[in-house]
Amino acid sequence: MEGAWEEVLRLDSGPKEPRLTLSQTQTPLKDRYTAHLAAQEKALLKFLSFSPKDQRSFEARFRLSRVLALRGEVEHNAEKQQQATGLLASLEADATQEQKAHIAFTRISQTMRLQRFPTEEQRNVLLTTAREFHAKYPTDSRSASLLIEVATRFDSEPKLKKNILEEASLLSRDPRLQLRIKDDLKRTALLGKTLKFSINKIGGGIFRLESLRGNPVILFYFSEDSLPSLVAWEALNEGLRSQKNILRIAISLDKKLNSIQTLLKDYVPNWTVCWDGLGWNSPIAREYGINAVPTAWYVDPQGRVQSLNLLEDLPAQLLFLENSR
Repeated sequence: MEGAWEEVLRLDSGPKEPRLTLSQTQTPLKDRYTAHLAAQEKALLKFLSFSPKDQRSFEARFRLSRVLALRGEVEHNAEKQQQATGLLASLEADATQEQKAHIAFTRISQTMRLQRFPTEEQRNVLLTTAREFHAKYPTDSRSASLLIEVATRFDSEPKLKKNILEEASLLSRDPRLQLRIKDDLKRTALLGKTLKFSINKIGGGIFRLESLRGNPVILFYFSEDSLPSLVAWEALNEGLRSQKNILRIAISLDKKLNSIQTLLKDYVPNWTVCWDGLGWNSPIAREYGINAVPTAWYVDPQGRVQSLNLLEDLPAQLLFLENSR
């Protein structure tokens, strides 16, 4: 029994396979992730078969519901999703108040993952649900982070997003969350504003954003150490294959130049790659509230920021932005 639980905990650290090479794309990444979820499901079912009445059985079933939901999402498997929903419902009947909070938080998180590109109605329901979570569990420290995540769905409504972030700020004294809120507010304030900055180019010279006026531009913040950055970069390359008129600027937040140069042969065609060696302390990261990679923005020919989340539904956004010019 203890060995079965130790296996459950061991799998928390994620897949142990070697890191993907730069030439590999979303397909092997998805396969590795799916295999790990399957291993977690197997380990949890094994533990529960040995110890159905163990004091850790609630946590095991709760973990299993999350794994099933993730598998259902990744594999587009409705049966797994239904199993996850049913398992959460069965847990709620005998749950303590604290456990009910975990269940409610998990439901909201699962909904947000499934609604990556929510409609206006879905966004408003998410916001209402997050506020209801705080009203029902006022001492739960996750209320602020929940509102911050909900705010990411309101990039197209900067005034409302600002209100949500300020609401979240009042619910937490965590300095890390306060810093994220400050950064998110900085970014939100940039929509519709004109950007102007300069940074060193890989290979020599200075890149000045204002020199590209008259052309639409994509700004892509990345790090070689961030596997999602590489996956996103390949997705951008694919999505921009027919967009010859959009200029492409990639800004590295790595600290070491030699870690970037290995990327250039795979990703650099049609991109201007920039780097100042300051990492997250780079002025164009700090001034613009960049606190995560990958991040991609669309800047119109007048130099104004028109999208802060270009990685979400890229084709639809590009069509809308091009037609709005």
